[in-house]
Amino acid sequence: MPEQLQNIINRIREWWDKYDRRQKIMMISAVAVVALTIGILVFVVTRPTWITIATAEDAKQAQSIEQLLTDGGYQYEKQETAGTYTFRIHAEDETDVSILLGSNNIPSTGYTINDVLDGSFTSTEADKQKKMQVLMEYNYKTALEKQNNIKSADVSFHIPDDDGTLIANTEPSYAKIQLELSDTMTADQAAAIAKWVATGLGNDTTENITIIDTNGNMLFSGGEEATAAGIASSNQAVKREAEADMVKKVKDILSESDTGMAIYDNTRVAVNLDMNFDNKKLQDYHYYVDEGQTQGYLDSETSATSENVNGVAGVPGTDSNDDTTYVIQDADTSSSSTEEFTRDYLPSETITTTEEGVGKVNADSSSISVVAYRYVNYDQEIMEKNGELGDQTFEQYAAANSDMVQTQVGDDVIQAISGATGIPAANVNVLSYDVPMFIYKTSQRDLMDYLEIIMALLILAMLGFVVFRTLRRDEEEEVEEEVSVEKLLQSQEEENLEEIGFNDKSEARIMIEKFVEENPDAAAALLRNWLNEDWG
Repeated sequence: MPEQLQNIINRIREWWDKYDRRQKIMMISAVAVVALTIGILVFVVTRPTWITIATAEDAKQAQSIEQLLTDGGYQYEKQETAGTYTFRIHAEDETDVSILLGSNNIPSTGYTINDVLDGSFTSTEADKQKKMQVLMEYNYKTALEKQNNIKSADVSFHIPDDDGTLIANTEPSYAKIQLELSDTMTADQAAAIAKWVATGLGNDTTENITIIDTNGNMLFSGGEEATAAGIASSNQAVKREAEADMVKKVKDILSESDTGMAIYDNTRVAVNLDMNFDNKKLQDYHYYVDEGQTQGYLDSETSATSENVNGVAGVPGTDSNDDTTYVIQDADTSSSSTEEFTRDYLPSETITTTEEGVGKVNADSSSISVVAYRYVNYDQEIMEKNGELGDQTFEQYAAANSDMVQTQVGDDVIQAISGATGIPAANVNVLSYDVPMFIYKTSQRDLMDYLEIIMALLILAMLGFVVFRTLRRDEEEEVEEEVSVEKLLQSQEEENLEEIGFNDKSEARIMIEKFVEENPDAAAALLRNWLNEDWG
């Protein structure tokens, strides 16, 4: 192998040495130009394309956009011109950034009305509006289909005609979207898409946006002002996500392990969560007095005082009576006084307001069921070696023991599931089975196996023969036509007879030296022919 490698190197060197200095420079220059051209082409093709994604009218909005792009890990460029901030991003990030900005009520820069103006005198304003609507539908369809879990999208808008009236300006737009999903879509993702579409349409809310999948499942129906159907659909989506999270936790602790030390080989988990989506608000009032006091702080106080004096106005005695028939007591007076005080005290008060979260899991009324499988391997070769089969064959043993066998589940497994999900152990049901797996011993090689080996060897031999012939053909050199000394000297003498002078060297020697200097390749070929004749 080293000799062949050295021969290849020598052959390359001989091929390179047969060119003169000018030819070598031209070849090197050509290779350099080609390499430079390829490098420039690769740079131009792979260079990211920057597009304008958003324009901020003030520094506050620019700061919000910059924060969103930075948190999302997107590369961007910011340019400021006369108080206006323009953000540019890579073209491949356009869809993700548009959804990110739209879900945060920041409109992104996309196609404008100029993209649908054709300059025709026959185009009316209504035609332009329809073209703009079709273009918007196409843009949203293209953007949605770039999402990882969306295979295709069908987008339809209803945009009121702008006829200049106040009603047309205040009437909201509607959007219906049908998605063909390649994977599940979370409620948060559907809500983000709806917010993004609402922002592009100019709607203040997502009330008029509906998103479904090709199976008829409601993915989104309204936002903050959602209808009853939309709320029910969203609640079901939240419940499915919560149940899927619990299923994953149970599988992680029972059958999925990076170290291969799982308790079971396979598990099936079903969760039934009792979730409360009622928005409940509770207030608790607690009254108390400060330490060392018998009443609270004085809030208000009122007081009232009155005095009364009464007596007889006539002459004392009996003078004023017509007939003195009885004795009247002399004049007497009486007086009275009243005081009233009212005091209002404020007791110390503590108000506790509790607002229960929507989608709270009631663990006590939730349940979970797990069916766990442990694979038991029966190796025919090992069982035959240990004599475990007895008089029966392995096929007979497999037929008699192919049924699953239910096993006892330990309390520690139930406690582990309860701890991972928060569901009480009394509501955890686990079934465990041993599943027999029969491993038949490897059979002896048959004729087809040997035929495959023979065909592989033949293919390798043919490849080796082709390589050998190729190397052998490269080593063979064409035998150059023998040139006699007399012909060479005669031709040289005819061409350069005038240049030969008289000196101490013979004319033949001078001619040979001159021939060798001017024609080194021909001289080398001549010497090689002589050597072949002498040593042939």
